[in-house]
Amino acid sequence: MNQLQGATVKLALSGDSIVLRGAQKGNNPPPERTLGLAYIQAPHLGNAKKNMADEPLSLESREFLRRRIAGKVVKFVVRYKTPSGREYGSVYIGPNLIEDDMSIKLVHEGRAKVTDQARNKLNRSDVNPDEADLIDRLLDAEQSARESKRGIWDPSPQPSRPRLTAFDDDASAFLAKHKGRELRATVEQVRDASTMRVMLHLPNAHQMITLMLAGVKAPMVRTNVPGQADIVEPFGEEARFNVEIRMLQQDVKVRLEGMPQGNAANGSFVGTVIHSAGNIAEWLVSSSFAKVADWSAVYLEGGAAHLRQLERAAKANRMRIWKGFTGQTSQAPSKTFEATVIRIVSGDTVVVYDEARDADREFQLSSIRQPRMSDPDQAGYTEKARESLRRLCIGKPVTVTIDFHKPAHENFRARDCATIKCKGTDLGAHLVKNGLAGVLRYRADDGDRSSNYDELLVAEAHAQENKQ
Repeated sequence: MNQLQGATVKLALSGDSIVLRGAQKGNNPPPERTLGLAYIQAPHLGNAKKNMADEPLSLESREFLRRRIAGKVVKFVVRYKTPSGREYGSVYIGPNLIEDDMSIKLVHEGRAKVTDQARNKLNRSDVNPDEADLIDRLLDAEQSARESKRGIWDPSPQPSRPRLTAFDDDASAFLAKHKGRELRATVEQVRDASTMRVMLHLPNAHQMITLMLAGVKAPMVRTNVPGQADIVEPFGEEARFNVEIRMLQQDVKVRLEGMPQGNAANGSFVGTVIHSAGNIAEWLVSSSFAKVADWSAVYLEGGAAHLRQLERAAKANRMRIWKGFTGQTSQAPSKTFEATVIRIVSGDTVVVYDEARDADREFQLSSIRQPRMSDPDQAGYTEKARESLRRLCIGKPVTVTIDFHKPAHENFRARDCATIKCKGTDLGAHLVKNGLAGVLRYRADDGDRSSNYDELLVAEAHAQENKQ
């Protein structure tokens, strides 16, 4: 027998083929090799590009293998190679080279059968005794499966749920049906550290979707895509590898929360992956592999405050994507005081009376953009925004939290920017939710924003959803 080697199983490609990973050296992803299981054949999974459907029980065979082997450290031996160089061998999931042979387990449970090649080899005079012994044990396992009518030998198997690799459903209706529910799923591919292909195990089908992690964005990794240039951003491959070793082909739960902006293709959703090992989005941010993504943070259940706290700590450590970061690494302390609104200057600016100072003070509402008078499509909303603020808070007590000072720039004078609440209602969020203002977007290194920024983003998503 050839030399016994060790490796980690990256994934099960089918019921009789796996991808192995070697030892990692430094921060580079480790070498990989594909290994077919010698002398056995499982039902074939289909190929949408070749218009080939799944053979009966093919997914069940793959799942039998995946659940027992994906992500595990194993021993393996290469037994033969094809002229094209493809390797075939045996994989052992424990120290016993007979009881822990994965091929024998597959055949014994009716998830694969012995190949004709193996039967013919057994009859040759030059067969290696070790190979002959293995084939005999495989044939014994197959005979047991046949007699007990297990798996592929069952004359009346239960119908399999279809495996849908393309998404042909109505994405909006699909989201409305499943939004917020925890769905059983398997991570099938990690495109980059914050984008995955997952298979949802639904009652009537196994549906493949693309899932973008809500609230985070990792460096892009795009290679070998027809018609598109390769893009591998710094730390992208390292981030992807670290997600793969934690999540690839693992059983998880997925909570769908939304869809990408810009009318993305059907089958792409925003959501959260729930795994026993922890929250992968939080791990990515805390490990300096991802940034908080404002556009998708609105979908996070409970808000993005914790992610932003992790991001500030990661910036302070200045590792990986934050190496060389020179921006603000902590939230500046906000000054909060009570006041009374005495004048509405415009749709984003108010004057309050600060009794403690016995002075009138003007503030621009933080992080919102009022309708532009110069835009004919928006001009009519300028006065509506001002009137909405007047009705909400004129003459009423408010709580003012000063967020930052905006220095004078070109033709714009210096302004103090604040988050102002009237009886718990954020004035900026009130305008945004009613379609009377937009939310400003910032660079990741820009900390000058509303102390209630995430609520503004949620309000904007609500307005867009309701076409305000």
